[in-house]
Amino acid sequence: MKTKITVLFLSLFIALLTSCQTEVSEIIQPPENEALQANTTVATLVQKTATKDGSIDNIIDNASCISVQLPVTVNVNGLEIIIDSEDDFDVIEAIFDEFDDDYDSLDIIFPIVIILSDFSEINIANVDELESFIDQCEGENEFDDDIECIDFIYPITLSIFDSENQLAETITVENDEDFYHLIDEIEDYHIVQINFPISVELYDGTILSINDMEELENAIDDADGMCDEDDDNDYDDDDCDDCTEEQIRNLLVLCSWTVDKIIVNDLDKTEQYTNFVFTYFEDGSVVAKAGGNEIIGTWIVETTMDEIIVKLEFDNFSDFSFNWVLYEIEDDNEIELRFEDNKLEFEKRCIDENSELVDILKEGTWIVANFTDDGENYTNEYHDFVFDFKENFIVTATKNDDVVNGTWAVIYDDGKLKLELDFGETTPFDELNDDWVVVEIENLRVEVNDLDDDGNEESNLVFERNN
Repeated sequence: MKTKITVLFLSLFIALLTSCQTEVSEIIQPPENEALQANTTVATLVQKTATKDGSIDNIIDNASCISVQLPVTVNVNGLEIIIDSEDDFDVIEAIFDEFDDDYDSLDIIFPIVIILSDFSEINIANVDELESFIDQCEGENEFDDDIECIDFIYPITLSIFDSENQLAETITVENDEDFYHLIDEIEDYHIVQINFPISVELYDGTILSINDMEELENAIDDADGMCDEDDDNDYDDDDCDDCTEEQIRNLLVLCSWTVDKIIVNDLDKTEQYTNFVFTYFEDGSVVAKAGGNEIIGTWIVETTMDEIIVKLEFDNFSDFSFNWVLYEIEDDNEIELRFEDNKLEFEKRCIDENSELVDILKEGTWIVANFTDDGENYTNEYHDFVFDFKENFIVTATKNDDVVNGTWAVIYDDGKLKLELDFGETTPFDELNDDWVVVEIENLRVEVNDLDDDGNEESNLVFERNN
């Protein structure tokens, strides 16, 4: 009798255990379109999307498959800098961009730690060790495994069932590294269920809601190769990814602009155009003025092949007449344009036509009461010349039958009120060509000066009312 009872109890236990296992299997067995399995196309695409992108710091290591762990100390053109965050890459770029005719160098202070595309970290003792890893990377803009045109929006939760050990759990991945390692550790006997919906962000800022595995595979596959992954060594060369036609149009007509840099056919021509002032009008015309002369042209903004083009056209002004690609807008104060190897940089120059100084200068005529430069007094060189600041921002200096024409403007630059004078190359009036910082304004007297980089006065100019 006891034997029968034992056999019956054991049979019931086995039946109950079998029943529980089936229930667990039914609970965690996901629909086919929610399961993420090893060695499938979608798993490979997910891991490539989560792969560590090493291109952001190419300005330091010139390699897109590795990145340097921050902080790191570097020597840039002789200056030692501690790079604490990606924002500090702008500091390196600014030093590189300061001069176009110098040799830019960056030396890393070792030892450092590098991060590989699988997020593993390697200690690097010297430049030779670093070069051995750089050599394993593809060259600039070459095909690589990571997919950068789409990103996961975290956190993402997943349910995992281990069919070998009969274990089930829910986990949360918080970043690409978590997701990468999860895919890397999936074995054939694992079943991984993504708890949809999840969200992804495309390269253009579009947010997509993904509801199953098929949608996820299609989204990643469609995005792959659809954007510039910026796997070159020209850091921040896509500063104008968020620029718009409307933005550059409004900015150009807002103020006038001066030439900060122009390089054409490998020749730096900045010096010959320093005194030119460009004014863009809403009717599509542009006027370049210098020394009382003006050149009229046309301008138009349009988008071609995902690039914003600023077309400039002048008669007999070929150095500016190109279909310039909008390369960078910096703080709405500087605009950089490029055409092939040619470069054109404009700096904003806002004229204040309603300034008190404008009204005072237009009243009557003026004489130079004082002009000193580097401690030398040159006031007598302008003796008997009468200056007339006219309505159309033309200024004339007259002495008997001698008339010298120039331009003038009252501008705000770096938060300072300035008097801009330009008499072209006519001596000695070319010595007055400058953006003079206003020191004092009175009805009968205007004093301006020119400061060096340390804020010390280099030149002083005083106008006094002639009548």
